[in-house]
Amino acid sequence: MPVSIRLGAQLEDRLAKASRKLRVNKTEVIKRSLEAYLNQIEPGRTPYALGEGLFAADQSPGRDFSSSFKSRLKRKLRAKHHR
Repeated sequence: MPVSIRLGAQLEDRLAKASRKLRVNKTEVIKRSLEAYLNQIEPGRTPYALGEGLFAADQSPGRDFSSSFKSRLKRKLRAKHHR
């Protein structure tokens, strides 16, 4: 669907520079920009929902490191300072 927009000289210049830098036409830069903006303001997407797949990504499933932190710390300190 064709859409017309009016840009100020400064914004049009920035669009042209981005187009050259990315080596795509201006329409593609506008589409990508609009897509990114709409994804940010999409209702119902909380910060938690956006990062949900990243939480605990470095841990093995089923391990709760926070509940055993104190005992693990004591063990490490005892081993370090054991005489």
